[in-house]
Amino acid sequence: MGGIGSGNRYRYGAKSTVEGRTSLDINRWARVGNLTAGRSFTWQWTWGDGSKSSINVRVESAWTIRLIYRTRSGGEEDWTDVDYSIQLTRTPCRFGGERTWFVCLGRGCGRRVAKLYCVGRYYVCRHCGNLAYSSQREDVGDRALSRAQAIRKRLGGSANMFELFPSKPKGMHWRTYTRLQLKSLRLGELSCIHMAEKFGMLERMLEKIDTKFL
Repeated sequence: MGGIGSGNRYRYGAKSTVEGRTSLDINRWARVGNLTAGRSFTWQWTWGDGSKSSINVRVESAWTIRLIYRTRSGGEEDWTDVDYSIQLTRTPCRFGGERTWFVCLGRGCGRRVAKLYCVGRYYVCRHCGNLAYSSQREDVGDRALSRAQAIRKRLGGSANMFELFPSKPKGMHWRTYTRLQLKSLRLGELSCIHMAEKFGMLERMLEKIDTKFL
């Protein structure tokens, strides 16, 4: 098995992101039929360099799953075997049936969540792991740029803001196309303004540093 959570540690300062962690998705497991009591399966991730990590899961009952894997945190040479159980709970759906949730095992937590993330040696909810979404770490300028790029891609173009704006897709009303084009233009301008302000702040900081050491 691969090393799930290798190098991960709890961070109580600046938040790291959920996108940088391996995760367990109870809804995905339910969709592929993996939550039947008595079932065992291996869940696997493939990294950008082609390497793989995996975790063994045993559904011990309708209310408990067991996770079995190996991990090696940053600075550690030896692998550690990890084996523990996570409780499940269920709530009724509005139009019939039930939805399954993980119960976070973080100390004093017990939150009902659909996803758990590997932080340290264990899988916990994003609150216990002090994790944020990438979008939450973006400032106003970053968000404006992301939204402008999303419009360009929606129209079948490139996210590269230096390329020509994409042509109107077949079947789209001109009114809709023009509205999206203007919106993307304004968002791009907003992003440039905030970027200029950011660089302006940086220049002022560098000026202070230079003055200090004169």
